[in-house]
Amino acid sequence: MSDPHPDNGGDFFAQFLDDYFAECDEHLTLVRRHLLALEEQGGRSGVDHPLLDELFRSFHTLKGISAMANVGAAETLAHYMESYLRLLRDGQTAFTEEGLNALIESTKK
Repeated sequence: MSDPHPDNGGDFFAQFLDDYFAECDEHLTLVRRHLLALEEQGGRSGVDHPLLDELFRSFHTLKGISAMANVGAAETLAHYMESYLRLLRDGQTAFTEEGLNALIESTKK
């Protein structure tokens, strides 16, 4: 007797990974756009908090979906970027060119 519910786990996981990569691309596109806006602010005093909030949310989402997909390196990187952005938002560190470069580098494939 054949199983009426064959194991489609492989198909499900393949579709899940396709969705994971698509969502990552969407968030990375948003992050890059926000980083360009942040870079344009240059040496202005203070950092645009709504922009930091948007960046934080994208990295937070990237961290979460990477954990779900078991992509540990991406999860760890997103966690570090999220932590840096939290420090910026809370005024516990200054926004520097080095910090901006780290954020930019984190979006490269």
